[in-house]
Amino acid sequence: MRVPLPEEEVGLIPYPTRAALLSLAACIACALPASGQLGAIESLAGRVSDLSFYATFGNVADGGPLESDFLGISSYGMEVLFEVGTIDRVVEEAPPPGDSVVVRWTRMVVEQRGRRADTTYTYEVEPAPEPEPVLEPVWTFEMGLGYGEISGYRSASVGVDLRGVVRELPSISLYASYEPLGFYGGLRSGFMRLEGLQLYLDDGGVVAGKADSFLAGVLIGQAWEVLGLNVFLEGAWTIRDFPSVEWDAAPPPDFRSLDLTGWSVGTGVQFSVGG
Repeated sequence: MRVPLPEEEVGLIPYPTRAALLSLAACIACALPASGQLGAIESLAGRVSDLSFYATFGNVADGGPLESDFLGISSYGMEVLFEVGTIDRVVEEAPPPGDSVVVRWTRMVVEQRGRRADTTYTYEVEPAPEPEPVLEPVWTFEMGLGYGEISGYRSASVGVDLRGVVRELPSISLYASYEPLGFYGGLRSGFMRLEGLQLYLDDGGVVAGKADSFLAGVLIGQAWEVLGLNVFLEGAWTIRDFPSVEWDAAPPPDFRSLDLTGWSVGTGVQFSVGG
């Protein structure tokens, strides 16, 4: 057993700098009391695992007064993923233990006695930590916080031209990934808003509107590693129903509510940003 010398320094693990991620987490924590913001920001930043960018294409299931345009409903956005937990399995058993104790130097005392000096070293003896087995994740659970914008729909009624986009800010997703196969499933919800909503009528009239609602959906997907990047393909069914639209003038009867519920197929790329 080797006893460490006082002059030896203990190496410190460097703390990763994530300025951009801390800024994003600061936006999330802005609603917290000032005394709790720093801890919340650090906790969120420490759990960031990935950053993804995506695009989807789909169709309206039964849009009533709405229909998809020639290319279908499209959306694009980004999402930050936070690791919630894992279920692991042992891939390599722990090695047999070595020394049963660890000796740590704590202090040094020098006493001057005439022309000679006596040096006394003080050590602490502690039980050696038990060796741990090597684990790998089987299931990974993550939460996603994202932003998306949806367009590509139009009025199905003759004589009415509808313009506007749907913005999801934020959307919140929960994922469960089976790591050996790269397969995952999830649930999605969040807040959505119709932006720049306008109806252009044949008689020259323009009616502006606005609406807020919540979305809900389910999704399944598959991920692969390509040239060091994680590429994914997923399908989703999402409910995007605006049951009541607030117009600044009387709209055509069919446009009192708008429903963009439907299916979509998406793809994207995911970057690992964890420590």
